[in-house]
Amino acid sequence: MNLSAIHQDARFALRMLRKSPVFTAVAVGSLALGIGANTAIFTLVDAILLRWLPVRNPQELVVLARNPAKPSTSSNYPDYRYVRDHGQSYSGLIAFSSVGPTSFRLPGSPDPTRLVGLSLVSGNYFDTLGVRPALGRLFNPVDNEGEGAHPLAVLSNSFWKRAFGGDSGVVGRDVELNGARFQVIGVSGEGFTGSSVGVAADVFAPIMMNRTFNPTAIGWDSRHYWWLTVIGRLKPGVTPQKAEAEWNVLWHRILEEDPERRPPAAWDTQYKQANTAVVLSGSQGYSGLRKQTSRPLIVLTITVALVLLITCANVANLLLARGVARRREIAVRLSVGAPRSRLIAQMLSESLLLGALGGLASLAFAWIGVRALLAFLPQGGPFPVDLNLSVDFRALGFTFGLSLLCGLLFGLAPAVRASKPNLVDDLKSDSFGSGLYRGGRWDLRRTLVSLQVALSLLLLAGAGLFVRTLRNLRDIDPGMARENLLLVTTNIGQLGYQPQRDRDFHDRLRAEVQRLPSVRAVGLAAIAPLSQSRWDQDAQIEGYTWRPDESPYIDMNAVTPRYFEAAGIPIVLGRDFRDSDNLATLPSRPAQPAPPGADAPEPPGPPRVVVVNEAFSRHFFGGQPAVGRRLCLGDKWDAAKTFEIVGVVRDARYFDLKKAVEPMIYEPAYRDPGSSAAGGTLAIRTTGDPGRIAAAIRQAVQHIDGAVTVIEARTMEDNLNRELVQERFVATLGGFFGLIALLLAAIGLYGVMSQAVTRRTREIGIRMALGADAPIVLWMVLRDALFMVLAGAALGIPAVLILTRYTESMLFGVKAQDPATLAMAALLLLAITMIAGLLPARRATMVHPMTALRHD
Repeated sequence: MNLSAIHQDARFALRMLRKSPVFTAVAVGSLALGIGANTAIFTLVDAILLRWLPVRNPQELVVLARNPAKPSTSSNYPDYRYVRDHGQSYSGLIAFSSVGPTSFRLPGSPDPTRLVGLSLVSGNYFDTLGVRPALGRLFNPVDNEGEGAHPLAVLSNSFWKRAFGGDSGVVGRDVELNGARFQVIGVSGEGFTGSSVGVAADVFAPIMMNRTFNPTAIGWDSRHYWWLTVIGRLKPGVTPQKAEAEWNVLWHRILEEDPERRPPAAWDTQYKQANTAVVLSGSQGYSGLRKQTSRPLIVLTITVALVLLITCANVANLLLARGVARRREIAVRLSVGAPRSRLIAQMLSESLLLGALGGLASLAFAWIGVRALLAFLPQGGPFPVDLNLSVDFRALGFTFGLSLLCGLLFGLAPAVRASKPNLVDDLKSDSFGSGLYRGGRWDLRRTLVSLQVALSLLLLAGAGLFVRTLRNLRDIDPGMARENLLLVTTNIGQLGYQPQRDRDFHDRLRAEVQRLPSVRAVGLAAIAPLSQSRWDQDAQIEGYTWRPDESPYIDMNAVTPRYFEAAGIPIVLGRDFRDSDNLATLPSRPAQPAPPGADAPEPPGPPRVVVVNEAFSRHFFGGQPAVGRRLCLGDKWDAAKTFEIVGVVRDARYFDLKKAVEPMIYEPAYRDPGSSAAGGTLAIRTTGDPGRIAAAIRQAVQHIDGAVTVIEARTMEDNLNRELVQERFVATLGGFFGLIALLLAAIGLYGVMSQAVTRRTREIGIRMALGADAPIVLWMVLRDALFMVLAGAALGIPAVLILTRYTESMLFGVKAQDPATLAMAALLLLAITMIAGLLPARRATMVHPMTALRHD
């Protein structure tokens, strides 16, 4: 086909679409919704799962990890250094860690302190990734030698423009990060915001400066401090398989050189399996967000693809109906010698034009959809999600390709079907005579409606499962107050304060907050509930022997007196902590004998006390009282590290709403002069809306210490919602698209039934003239709709039972083949679609027999 013919077909298609504005508007609107939803979801999938790092040759990057079953990418600095110095597979090996929100200000500036994303990186970070400076210089290996010796900073390009307006004089200036001065030495290249997807870095600093931001860390160079992610660039000709084999050899050498890592013999098999070294693709960087969201995003991608398929079926039905209306025109053109291929090409031009118009209109829906998706991502707080969700050229290319595909998908069958008319009948008939839909024959249009019903049932059932999962999780009792509880986190733990200054600050802050009129109780905790932070430690329990398959690590928390009251965690046995439980304020006491098998008796001194939760009491003591029993923190019993249990509190869900509560030990926040809560979270119980006192708390913080900044002030309900963001995301969007699919199926059914009634008007008139009453005519017409719906249900129910099994891991409190959910989805589908079929059927009963008999 030449260009002239293509141009002629396009003009003819445009003219035909202009002559049918209602048909064009419905078709373009449906396509815009379906393609726009796919573009919006693709934008999110691309940002999290597909987009490569904006660095040189990203396909050469690999991430070093362990445990193939559940890959762990956390590493420590000595291991990174060992592999860097002994590995032969890499042209460069980098290490980095995202610190999270960090206070940033310009010295002497009146501007308020702001929070920025900080990433600590190795000296070869930028060079290995191939990132070039836009201004000044970037780090080199010398900048990462000697702890605390290089307070240097590199700004990301986007932050430089936001904070400094692109001022080239920023190089050489000092900035304050968590109260410490850093000198800006350069600005990274355009588009690079770090190697952690979803967590943009505004500022980069050397790894050796970790103590400035994590003063309580056990040591940046400790083999017991797992805080880094390691990415390597493969040398030319080195395959990931070869690099993985070398990484395994190096990893086992590391284990052999560190006796403290050798596990007990009973753990040997489990430990070796968990520590098998693997390399993962690093072309997309590292992302904890990717691991959390990959399955929900795949489910949503399939969902919107099915919605688009339903949309295409709907538009195909419209084109089939349009083909019936134009069959006399087509018959005339064929009879005068027009080739069939020419007619198919011309009709395909119409469908492709519809697809292109739908694609253009979908960009508006995609823009709205992307804005809506942002509302589901955690904003602010210690773990914000920062993604570029703009509809870029990749999204535009995806939309354009999808539009053309849809045009071919819904246009080809109607074009071929319409180009094969019965010339004799069609030349003699009018627009509504015999055609594609004759009598009770099961034709393509009915098949498409049944397919829509089947897909709608699948989407509705899936959405029902996710909605029930969300409801079940929201109904879970977290074991603490859900309402009137405010959780306030500051950056004091990153300021490098001595423990006594940290304690003085929090004591003053608790006292000032307690004086606020609506405050009932205030407490401080090192680990806040559902904060995505965790602290565990090995422990020995009096009278209990660890089983070979158990890991002797128990979750820990450090809290002040009245924390349990503030958090709404009831004390079920014993007592709360007292201020006198701090070792610095207690008198000495006589020595106590150690239990049988202990190394040595506990030396004289003040008692150490802890509080445990009910799960701890059940697991280690069965039905026996836990108060008065002793435990030891460490890998073996040490009389100098024993603690007495003085209380048992109710189980509270700190880490995962879906899992059973695990044993937890609470110790006093300041149990000795050298310890502190390390910038813990303040729990504040109020009599009214806790959000109303947030401003007063910020003022109190600034009044006590101007260098301290409130990172976040969130209610417990906010934390619960953040914990359920994945479930809320899938349930809300799944439900929305399920309802859209149901609406499209109902529209498709209505269109088929409406045209069927129009074509059978004369038949209906004859039946009514011969004495058929309205209910009989109503059932005659409605029966066709019921058959289409039941045929769709017959296809959809097995699909639901088979495909929903793949969502089992995302569900909670409901089975994938839950009969109640399937029944509710089927009943809703039946009700809506039968209403859609009832409207034209009822119209058929209102036709006057004489009018129907005169209809031709």
